[in-house]
Amino acid sequence: MEYNPLVAPHPEEWLELDEMERNTLVREYHERAGVKLPDQTMHATFHVIVENQLAEGLPDVVEALERLQNEGLDRHEAIHAIGSVLLEHIWKTVHAPDEFTETESYLKALRKLTKKSWLKKMKK
Repeated sequence: MEYNPLVAPHPEEWLELDEMERNTLVREYHERAGVKLPDQTMHATFHVIVENQLAEGLPDVVEALERLQNEGLDRHEAIHAIGSVLLEHIWKTVHAPDEFTETESYLKALRKLTKKSWLKKMKK
């Protein structure tokens, strides 16, 4: 199997792989594409988590991906946008656990995610 974030992996095939295999596939894609990252493993881990959520059919994640693509992001950019929400949720969970331990806060943030809001956050 070869990973390409512009094309959804077959959900059953993706979920049959173990986490290390998924992570390796994502890292290999970025290496082939010549993408230089400060931490390839962390970047790949967030790709894998988002792809896992999509393969599992989590409604809010699937809807966010579709919305972002309808707004003009390609699938890879949309995965990054969703991953940024996930990263923010994890960071807040670690640093302010009383406020952000519920999965609902992640899902709520995904429902608000738009191309415009993500691009604005990326400019900061």
